[in-house]
Amino acid sequence: MDGDSTSASPGDVLMCSGHTDDGRDLGPTADLLNLVFDFQPPIGSGHLDWYYRDNPHGRASVGRAYDDDNGLVGNYALVPMRFQSSHGPDLRLGLGVDLSTRPDSRGSGAFRRTVEDSYRAGTADGLDGILGVANAQSVPRMVETLGWRRLPDHPARFITPLSDGIPTISHPVDAALLAGPLPNLALPRPTSPPPTGLGTLWTADVLRWRLARPGARYVLHLREDVAFVSTTTLHGRLRVAVLLKVLARQERIEQVALRSLAAALARHHRTPLVLHWGANPLLQGGGVFLPRRLMPSPLGLVLHAFDDDGVPRMDVDSVDLTSFEFLDFDAY
Repeated sequence: MDGDSTSASPGDVLMCSGHTDDGRDLGPTADLLNLVFDFQPPIGSGHLDWYYRDNPHGRASVGRAYDDDNGLVGNYALVPMRFQSSHGPDLRLGLGVDLSTRPDSRGSGAFRRTVEDSYRAGTADGLDGILGVANAQSVPRMVETLGWRRLPDHPARFITPLSDGIPTISHPVDAALLAGPLPNLALPRPTSPPPTGLGTLWTADVLRWRLARPGARYVLHLREDVAFVSTTTLHGRLRVAVLLKVLARQERIEQVALRSLAAALARHHRTPLVLHWGANPLLQGGGVFLPRRLMPSPLGLVLHAFDDDGVPRMDVDSVDLTSFEFLDFDAY
């Protein structure tokens, strides 16, 4: 997020162009994101091709803002996701990513105009609304300035490994794995809705796409009952294994002990530190919750409903994400 005001300054020429991604050159978008977020190494248009265009759920709806002096000054992409419910209609939400405005455009209204342009794009593309995953500094702005709803926080926790003896086979993700049959074997059927609330729909095609993120280093772990995905990160100087997502491989399974999955990750990644964030009804057991002040970037969830002639496409007050983890929104 940036420090933009909500109105344009005199003399500014600011145009918007929101629509489903239309195949235009994404080089200027990559340049803007590198300028704003200082990615190291810098991302290229290939990363955005993957994120905005290759998703099996559809192309991203993109809000953009331009001015005469700098060209592209704002970008906000809504990556489509499908959320399932056992007790109500499914929702098609745009995961809001890459919200950015040029530093020298702040104070010009570029921030609000970029977001509002994404509203036009997402509404035209049939999305029910936007799900945003924002840092602690950005959440208040989305709620207070734009009127979004804040969803309950999900916990981050360190899990103490404890093996249950169930065999796990671990497969580092590479081009050969992505091109082969393993994603289909890992997830032979689409995931079912959670018992309550909403959960993301995963298929083998979505799993294959998600694991193909440029520059990522994932490991796909398989047990008879579940597939789960991990990576590693550094917490200070300590190597941490991160449990990104757990997916049922069968229609009905018993809950899985979170500590047993942590044991498989600790063994594979050779570290006793295993981190999990989010909610998943498949998982049983807790861990040592990480205080928000110790999290590198505390995360908050925010929600905005699109409407048809003033009638919201969903009831934001009834939305409860009961199955949502790191891999659902590309944190790593």
